[in-house]
Amino acid sequence: MSAVVTVCILSFNHEKWLRECLENICTQKTDHEFSVLIHEDCSTDGSRAIVEEYEKKYPDKIKVIYQPENQYSKGINVVQRYVIPAIETEYFAICEGDDYWCDPNKLQKQIDYLEGHKDCNLCFHNANVVDTDGNFIKTFYPRKMWNDKALFKSLEQPGGADLSVEDLIKLDFTPTASIVGRTANLRPLLDFSTSLDLVVRLVTTYDGYAHYFNEIMSAYRTNNPNSASGSIRTSPEKLKKNFLDRHSGLLREFDEYTKGKYHDVIEHQIKRKELIYYQHLNDLKGMKATGVFRELLPYEKLKYEIKDKIPSITKLKKRR
Repeated sequence: MSAVVTVCILSFNHEKWLRECLENICTQKTDHEFSVLIHEDCSTDGSRAIVEEYEKKYPDKIKVIYQPENQYSKGINVVQRYVIPAIETEYFAICEGDDYWCDPNKLQKQIDYLEGHKDCNLCFHNANVVDTDGNFIKTFYPRKMWNDKALFKSLEQPGGADLSVEDLIKLDFTPTASIVGRTANLRPLLDFSTSLDLVVRLVTTYDGYAHYFNEIMSAYRTNNPNSASGSIRTSPEKLKKNFLDRHSGLLREFDEYTKGKYHDVIEHQIKRKELIYYQHLNDLKGMKATGVFRELLPYEKLKYEIKDKIPSITKLKKRR
């Protein structure tokens, strides 16, 4: 029996977490075959040795692309250059080397749903957010920042929810390790400037819908300094270049790809990303200038208004 889904794993300096990631993937309980494709980008820690260990342990499942030199540092997009072209199965799944799956039936549940709902191109689920030592912080959803009552109410339904492309644009981020989708719908991503998970979700879902499982089936690792999200926190320049400019550019690429079908919601989402950029800078004036400050939940607005007043209060106390 041939595999029906390929689990794609990006490995680079994930030594501390990689065994947990690989073991929980390779021991999934399914009634179909699945393959595991690992891209090992010339790690400088012990990640490569762990990959070799698991390649020997599960030779019928694991295929590895070993790089002699780090491709990311050369500006090469490894997902577009190496990973997507190597997927030969009908479905794909994603799990980066520092995340992990925590439900042994995850793949079975998601493939069953896609098999039974041909108009659904992608499905994802809730996740636990954990720190670099595996300590639980919170669940990924509810992720309430904006006053999008209808969207968040749908995510709270026990049976999950069907989401449109517009919903995904507004939802913005989903746990990457939760995604399973149709490979044919992923391939247009090869024509984009990059393969950030933002466009993976949108491009795959386009011409269909996405289904959300209100179940915890994976863990999302936060505060990893080597991750994309961890690196942008180090400077305003990186934050602007690698978050605001990059995300805005990709959303506009998707706008062009869909011939303006979602133009208004995309431009609105870019305004929200501008607000998040100013939020990281603690710049209330910049946040309000975006025009979407009023769309924050009342608690979020109050939090930043209070934070903005603290320097003035401190100065007043010093004068006294």
